[in-house]
Amino acid sequence: MSNSDIHNMMQQRFELPDWNEWEKVAERSLKGKTVDSLKTKTVEGITLNPLYATRPQPIKNIRPSQQKWISAQPTAGSIGSEWIASMSESLEKGNEAIFIDGRTPIEWNDDSLHALAALMKKYPIAFFHIGSQDRLLEVFDLIPSDEREKVTGLLLTTEFDLPLGYEQIRTLGIDLEPLHMNGADSVTELAIALSEASELATKAASFDQFSKNVFFRFPADTHFFMEISKFRAFRTLWQLFSNAYGEYELNPVPIIGVTSLRSFSKIDPYVNLLRAGNSAFSAVLGGADWLTVYPYNELTGNTAQSLRYARNVQLIIREETHADKVIDPGGGSYFIEQLTDELVQKAWERFLEIEQSGGREAYLQSGQLQKLADERKADAATGVTSLIGTSVYADPENHVLADNAFRVEASRPAYPFEELRKKAAEQPIDIRLLVFGSLKSYKPRADFATGFLATGGLTAQHSPAFPDSVSAIEWLKLEKPDYAIVCAAPDMTEQVTAELIANKPQSLLLDVAGRVSEELTDRWLASGLDGFVYNGQDRIGKLTQILNRCKGGAEA
Repeated sequence: MSNSDIHNMMQQRFELPDWNEWEKVAERSLKGKTVDSLKTKTVEGITLNPLYATRPQPIKNIRPSQQKWISAQPTAGSIGSEWIASMSESLEKGNEAIFIDGRTPIEWNDDSLHALAALMKKYPIAFFHIGSQDRLLEVFDLIPSDEREKVTGLLLTTEFDLPLGYEQIRTLGIDLEPLHMNGADSVTELAIALSEASELATKAASFDQFSKNVFFRFPADTHFFMEISKFRAFRTLWQLFSNAYGEYELNPVPIIGVTSLRSFSKIDPYVNLLRAGNSAFSAVLGGADWLTVYPYNELTGNTAQSLRYARNVQLIIREETHADKVIDPGGGSYFIEQLTDELVQKAWERFLEIEQSGGREAYLQSGQLQKLADERKADAATGVTSLIGTSVYADPENHVLADNAFRVEASRPAYPFEELRKKAAEQPIDIRLLVFGSLKSYKPRADFATGFLATGGLTAQHSPAFPDSVSAIEWLKLEKPDYAIVCAAPDMTEQVTAELIANKPQSLLLDVAGRVSEELTDRWLASGLDGFVYNGQDRIGKLTQILNRCKGGAEA
């Protein structure tokens, strides 16, 4: 290639297609659907578009205090000495802060508290949900006054006055994790954070004093781009909030990220490792100053292995992505910037509405959070949202679901499926799929029924492929299963079902896979059919009904 060829190539320019051109090309590939079909509505009321061609005002200072976030990881040990040994090892292997969640009790003695005091002089602390009677708080009296300035970090507790000298510890913590676990969406989390900040700022001697002592703790869920945008949006919201108090100089506050347990499930815990990694990465890209990654088996009780995996999630993100070397990793993505901008506007509007309607407590008592939590559970139960390993691609054999008494989290969408597993384990049910015709004709409905049952921890055996209802009835009388589902092509289903209902063993519970006309539905149910299993159905309700009926209990 000659120099002139290279010169000609460098002079070429490509015309940018406009929106109309892009829309025409997109609709051709959609085979009759419109571009509007690519739009998605989020629970926050935000419409996600298929293409973003304009850039909103860029956000500044995503992680202004430091480019490197602080890793604050939990460790094992219910006795102080064990916990100290485990935390010391964790700090040697990449953890960067002393993390304690008071909701998981630790039995302290004088020796372990002195050992903790020694660690606190070297590493920042992240103490959350510490009860006023927790002996842990005695550690602050063990550090001499002239050494207390060495202790840095965060303390979230109630009814406790930190001794003098701890100027580097922030004690006004606003933790959004409980709100998040009870159903809040991103807009609500951001708005409530501002509302609680407003309450605390009003009580403070000055806004400057308040802003130097407050910190915010946000969970990062698995909605990747939404969570990136949520963390980014809070920086702008904090600036707007500060401006409202007459503060125009940038005074950043620490934002602590923690991976959400709302999407976790006990049924297939290894998927939680992927969920936690996804959530952690979004918090990092959004600009979290501190980050905690929960172990994949946090709901059942962590182990040395799971704690190591959780710690390594952060180390891998840091070493492999170099996200700590970029001030705003999400900047330049018009989609993320637009989503951030919409979150800012909606959260500020929600904040003002909350304040005008009586404040944070009035909102929390309004029932809005419960409504959001119920909607999330309903979406999981009907398949609108998928919980991999729990509501789809479930392993029906996993019934051993240990409990972590300190981490029940019953508001999780996976919780009802876990409770079904416990019921299914109490008494095995003999379930058969009655298949008719060729494999090709019955397999789609048989596969669906198998997956449907698996979400409740139930398994089914296939019958022989019957050519008609007579042979199926004879087989049922010999086998005597507790429950059966007719799985066949639509035309075959209509041919055999009425006969099956009329002649099935009296004790057999019989359902049909798929849906039929309203007329046939009414006729079959009136004749003795128990019901149907189909896509979009409330699986929790249907599976509970199956378990109750097969065990002789009341219907759900």
